[in-house]
Amino acid sequence: MMYLMIGSRPDISFAAVKLAQQMANLSNNYYRVRLHLCRYLLATCRYRLVYNGLSNESLVAYSDSDWGQDHEHCKSTTGYFTILAQGITSWLSYKQKSVALSSTEAEYMALSDCSRQFAWTSNLLSEIGFDVSIPHLYGNNLRSLFWSTNLVQEKRSKHIDIWYHYVRDAIEDNKIRLHHIDGAKNPADILTKNLGQVLFHQFHPLLGLEIL
Repeated sequence: MMYLMIGSRPDISFAAVKLAQQMANLSNNYYRVRLHLCRYLLATCRYRLVYNGLSNESLVAYSDSDWGQDHEHCKSTTGYFTILAQGITSWLSYKQKSVALSSTEAEYMALSDCSRQFAWTSNLLSEIGFDVSIPHLYGNNLRSLFWSTNLVQEKRSKHIDIWYHYVRDAIEDNKIRLHHIDGAKNPADILTKNLGQVLFHQFHPLLGLEIL
């Protein structure tokens, strides 16, 4: 499942990562989840990642975080993905390394991690001769967007590891453009939580997965 998730199935990222975290002590409940995931993969085995090379669209990314949903360690889940040529090119769902004291902190750390991946992808495309316009990064937490674009330190943000302030430099250097997206419309939700059927099917096409 991890092999499929890393290679071509971003839609199972959250489920695969959660199952991997329980491998040392897999309960009956997680065993049933694994069987459910296997049935889902069997039913969707014809899905492929599809790209449109004629779209001429710039890089776009969506970032999200599910604050404190790991009840054992009180850590948050980061999820983000980047899109190029109307298809997903990189994606990630993982438990954050440190405890975030608020949803704003969790979202801010997710934005910073996504911006580093963004910078790497943009540099790679430039090195191989593509004229890349400024990438657009979308997040749904207004406070974290303010922290990213405002260099003024607050009591609530000054303790955050300097590693996560990279996003500020990226914005200042005009490497990315940051935008707000409504939380109910953020497709990165699919990488941070167990969505209901309606939202899952709403966000699924945005990953560039199509039946061939």
